[in-house]
Amino acid sequence: MRVLVCANLLIGDAGVLSMPADILQQWHRDKIDALASVLELARAKGATACVMAGGLFAEGFVPQSLFEKAIEELGAHEVPVTWLPLEREALDLNTRVSLPANVAVVREGGDSGIEAIRIVHEAEEIAAIIDTADGTSRRTLSAMEPMGFGDQALADVLLVDVENGSAVNIEEIPCALHPFVTKVVDMSSASSSGEMLAVVQAAIDGIGEKTCLRLVLQGSINLSSYFNTSKLEQVLSGRFFYAEVANECAINLEEGELDTDVSLLAEFVRMVDSDDSLSPSEKTRIMRCGWNVLNGKELAE
Repeated sequence: MRVLVCANLLIGDAGVLSMPADILQQWHRDKIDALASVLELARAKGATACVMAGGLFAEGFVPQSLFEKAIEELGAHEVPVTWLPLEREALDLNTRVSLPANVAVVREGGDSGIEAIRIVHEAEEIAAIIDTADGTSRRTLSAMEPMGFGDQALADVLLVDVENGSAVNIEEIPCALHPFVTKVVDMSSASSSGEMLAVVQAAIDGIGEKTCLRLVLQGSINLSSYFNTSKLEQVLSGRFFYAEVANECAINLEEGELDTDVSLLAEFVRMVDSDDSLSPSEKTRIMRCGWNVLNGKELAE
């Protein structure tokens, strides 16, 4: 038999992002779509059972509309679902909804209903203990919809083939509806604002519109190259589900370049550059702000 194992959709949770109200509401609706896509994946891959290992709902209060839609979605698919809620998850389940016939809830013991698969809830972690011919395999189950930026860009579900009480194949399948992608872009090759924008556009080409994107700008750029990262973030927010920009670029200031320059800007740069109490990133930020002000530009903050 083939079993799909997943966890931590956390319907009702806003995650760690500070989203506008309309985006947050769409985020909640999209999580129901994410649940539907996972159940459809189970059907498409020929799974005969689905194990929801915990974290279907966020802990605490979940709006009734989300509760009902999620349970309705579980019943809309023919795949039998064994749901093992976390200790404080959906405690009022029986008073709020009626479970579909294909859904079984197991509150204690970690019994998935599949001989080769056991679920363990430990502190903040959910894991699947899977028996194989070579021994026991422990797989941590990450969030189906990531809640923040980190090393893992896509959340996974497990597809497990079980024969004679033992797993003979375990496959990890990316399933996130809103993958969290961190893109680091080297801006050193750009000598003008237009070239900087072209470098950014090339870097984000091919990234899906449902992505939560964190764009990290790095490298050394000329002091005179004006680039408003706040406006860039606004533009990206219109293209992607969520976007944020971190400007870690340094000023490309060659030694002695301003020694003979008597302008106000040169004196300002020399003063900031000689202040040993400031970190390199702080010096860059202050120089950039000063240059923008002295040249009548908008602050790129």
